[in-house]
Amino acid sequence: MSSDLKGKHVLITGGTRGIGLATGLALARYGARVALTHRWGSVTVEELAPKFAEVGAPPPLLIEADVVHEEDTAELLKTLSDNGFQGIDIFVSNVAFAQLVRGWEDMNARGLARGIDYSAWPIVGYSMALHEHFGRWPRYIIGMSSYGHETYHCNYDFAAAAKAVLETLVKYMAYRLFDEGVCVNAIRARWVETESLEATVGPEFPPFVRQWPHPGQFVTPEEVADAAVALCSGWLDGMSGSVLGVDHGATFFDNVMRLYTEEQQR
Repeated sequence: MSSDLKGKHVLITGGTRGIGLATGLALARYGARVALTHRWGSVTVEELAPKFAEVGAPPPLLIEADVVHEEDTAELLKTLSDNGFQGIDIFVSNVAFAQLVRGWEDMNARGLARGIDYSAWPIVGYSMALHEHFGRWPRYIIGMSSYGHETYHCNYDFAAAAKAVLETLVKYMAYRLFDEGVCVNAIRARWVETESLEATVGPEFPPFVRQWPHPGQFVTPEEVADAAVALCSGWLDGMSGSVLGVDHGATFFDNVMRLYTEEQQR
């Protein structure tokens, strides 16, 4: 599969840590040239270069850009062109940001709209901007989602709503871009131990979950990244407008009934 991605150009938003970085590394391992965007926090190419060297890849193109600012998007496109990117073959929309909701006092339309602006709309907005700038669509478009809109996640109201919007847009984008030969899919990951998870539910959550030592509660960024590579490999081109779950199957059985069943078997 390495030859499939050689010479391919990748853009990953929010790509300097967690799932975004793991996905960039995974695609680079198979020969793709990777551009990563970031907005908050400080990171340098010098910090990331050793990680890419470990997988036999050159340093990524690192671009600071806020996904909701049109001027940042314009500068991003210019930077890509200036650095030899003649188009984007794989676009991964990974940025996820939403106001935490700890009670009714945090409920407001502005917070909901902001969550959608950051976590859902960029998969459409960036894809359209890439098409306008380069004259072609990415061959593969992937949105990073979560189970938060199907199962309760504390403080996650607005983020969950945004993920529901993201997955809906993925399905309609697949229809709209069908004749263009574009595959559009979402990856719905279960809990991944990242800074984002800790910021949302608190650092006490992973130890709490591990009171019930059943495998599968957490997935790794690398497992999510491998799913992204598979979607871009050519082997799954029959999938478009789909949501691929990465959860070890635990979303089905990790519930009170399973705990009751195991208690009865003791």
